Amino acid sequence: MHDRKKAWVAVLLAWVGIGAFAGISGASEVPLTADGAVTLALEHNPMVLVLQEKISQDEAQVREARAAGGPKLDALLAYTRVNEAPRSVALDPVTGNPVGVVPLGFESAYKVALQLSQVIFSGGSIEAKIQSARWKVRATEAERSRTLQGVANGARRAYYSVKRAGDKLAVAEEARSLAQEHLKQVESFFRNGVVAKNEVLRVEVDVAGAELAVIRAQNAVDVAWTALERAVGAPLRSSWTLAEGEEGAPVPHEGGDPESRALASRPEIRMLESSRQAALFLAEAAAGAAKPQVMIQGEVGRQGDSFFPEEDEWKITLAAQWRLYDSGEVAARVDQARGVARELLARIGDLESQVRLEVSTARFNLTSAQASVGVAHNQVASAEEDYRMALKRYEAQVGTNLDVLDARLALNQARTALVDAIYDAWSADADLRYAVGEEDFVPASRGAVKP
Repeated sequence: MHDRKKAWVAVLLAWVGIGAFAGISGASEVPLTADGAVTLALEHNPMVLVLQEKISQDEAQVREARAAGGPKLDALLAYTRVNEAPRSVALDPVTGNPVGVVPLGFESAYKVALQLSQVIFSGGSIEAKIQSARWKVRATEAERSRTLQGVANGARRAYYSVKRAGDKLAVAEEARSLAQEHLKQVESFFRNGVVAKNEVLRVEVDVAGAELAVIRAQNAVDVAWTALERAVGAPLRSSWTLAEGEEGAPVPHEGGDPESRALASRPEIRMLESSRQAALFLAEAAAGAAKPQVMIQGEVGRQGDSFFPEEDEWKITLAAQWRLYDSGEVAARVDQARGVARELLARIGDLESQVRLEVSTARFNLTSAQASVGVAHNQVASAEEDYRMALKRYEAQVGTNLDVLDARLALNQARTALVDAIYDAWSADADLRYAVGEEDFVPASRGAVKP
């Protein structure tokens, strides 16, 4: 029976191991898209946690401000010793002569008490501080939204950089293959006495240059992957492959004026407005300190010359305090808070101008990049035809080796330019999305296959 249990355990562990391996293998086979990179970044990027903790701090300040207006219960344990017990001389009410000594306290005294205090009226100071803290939370939430958008934009751009570097590596490898094929042809011509040795040497130099280009392109891929992992906040290269997509520009953005949408959507504007409201409530809280402050306090306990005291006592105190002169301290605090509010209002106006500029720049860059993609496709088509013709002419010995080298260089440059145009367009698309501030962090299909 014991051996049978061990066998079942072994089978169970084997199934668990197979399942875990299959899960890992499945994860590594899932292609990584731009939206997938954004999702991973929002899960792993440290800045997401930083802003979440900052919101938690601000929410704690709201609770602190609210607690300032609530009841306070204190436990008191005190010991007092004086050099001489306080006392007073008792006088005869008729003659006025001393007739004895009346003790007024103890040389050593113990006190145990519970004290309960409650603010009744604070001149609106406590309520204003609560509102200020709440507006500060809203400002931090808006800051968090913009930070998330920045993380998303950084992940998208880093993803497109990896794709750009990978496609450039493919172009470099294709150029190397073409150069190696051409070298075989030139060497064949040389062995048959058709061309001179210098033509072989010239093509060998070209092959070596193509090898160096591949090395540089591979290094660019490695650097781009490192940058993507930095943007995401987690290792990716060993677990993910990049999704394959069509080579084309992103579709144009629709939905009205992007500048107007940006002014309505950008979290920074909400952040500054929330901060301005927080400053105005701070000014109101400072002004409340100049009004009467009313508090009630109750105390119950025991006091005597031994521990634990046996004499019970209680008292209730109702106090109102109104500072009539403070050398301008309250007025200075009010002016300071209102000055911050005016500064933030001016910053909002400047930020709106900056938002318009960012959106216009991103929109123009996207339009230009989209137009460049079509031109680059035509350029590649022409360069491919030119290279094909140059190669055919050289094979027929009616063209020169230099013509083939020049045509292949032009083809390589055209293909590289096409890669740059495509990913310039996708990066500009990401920048426009970031400039408008409408990133919803949900994978969205916009009518085109993303590269």
